[in-house]
Amino acid sequence: MVDWQVTATTTKCEYVNDYAVIMVYKDNTAKCAFVNKHSRTKDGQKRLRNCKWPDCPLVNGFKQRAFTI
Repeated sequence: MVDWQVTATTTKCEYVNDYAVIMVYKDNTAKCAFVNKHSRTKDGQKRLRNCKWPDCPLVNGFKQRAFTI
């Protein structure tokens, strides 16, 4: 079992062409702050057009690294 609550990283997302904060929680869940922020509005949904959420390789890669360290 990990001894942290949450770990996060900011990364340049090639799919939405902007920076995104990826958060991984000790219960093995992950969230992308970019998706959380932009999914709430019609204009924001246009920015998510090329987004890979919920199967994002960036989120999955960071989640995997968080639990192997």
